[in-house]
Order: sequence, then C-alpha cells, then structure tokens
Amino acid sequence: MLLDNFYTIISSESSDSTIWTIQVKLNPGHPVYQGHFPGHPVVPGVCLLQLIKECVEDIRQQKLQVTQVSSCKFLSAINPIETPHISVALTFKETEEGTLQLQAEGSVKKDAVKKSTVKESTVEENTVKDECFIKLKAALTPTV
Repeated sequence: MLLDNFYTIISSESSDSTIWTIQVKLNPGHPVYQGHFPGHPVVPGVCLLQLIKECVEDIRQQKLQVTQVSSCKFLSAINPIETPHISVALTFKETEEGTLQLQAEGSVKKDAVKKSTVKESTVEENTVKDECFIKLKAALTPTV
C-alpha cells in the first residue's frame, strides 16, 4: 500500500455514489524517486495505477484487484517536486457479476500564458488550466 507514504489523500468528494474527485498530495521525498530518476524525479506509471486502485478501495471500503485494463494512456510525466498536487476523477459502476467498471482521469493544474492585445500593447496573463496526465479504463473485482 502506497497511502500515507508515497501520497496522501487531501480530499474526496462525490456528486453521487459513482462519480468522485480525489485530491492527492505526492511525497517528493519518497525513496522510489532515488531510482526514478535521480535529480529529475518522475512518478512511475505503475505507482499511478496503484494510487488509483487504492483511491477506489478507500471509497468502497474493500480490497480490490485489477482484473482487466482495457485502455491506459499516460499523457504526460509528473514531477512530484514541481507538481506535488494531483487530482483524480473516478467514475465507476458495478455489474451484475460483481465486477467494478472504472474510468479514471488524472489531472494537474498548469499555468498557461494567455496573451491579449490592449490598445497596441500585448498583455500577458497567467491563467490556470487542467492538464490530463492519465486516462484509464479498467475492471476491478473484490479480493477474497
């Protein structure tokens, strides 16, 4: 389990019982970054997958195992020093067979420079936008 060592859940909000937004703080001092990669840490993809699974387990209050990954796209790397806070949007539903169908999307806040022209001079404004770093579709089942 990575919780409270690799990351900490800051908040967990739900609009209903199947749609959740989880705010997570990464621990940039975790030993995994000494090897992945020294001086330029990057959150390992397998750790992101585990983090997502553990967030679902925390919500459902049950141990789960990933039984199928139908789609997983890593869209950008996360440096835990530069970006220690991430957000994970989770949508899941349980099938009649007891399988949990999961869709997850991880995002970070990124500064974007917006340029606008005001009476012949260019003005730059920093705006904040969400940048997606992972999209996942998977099936999970309770462990016995």
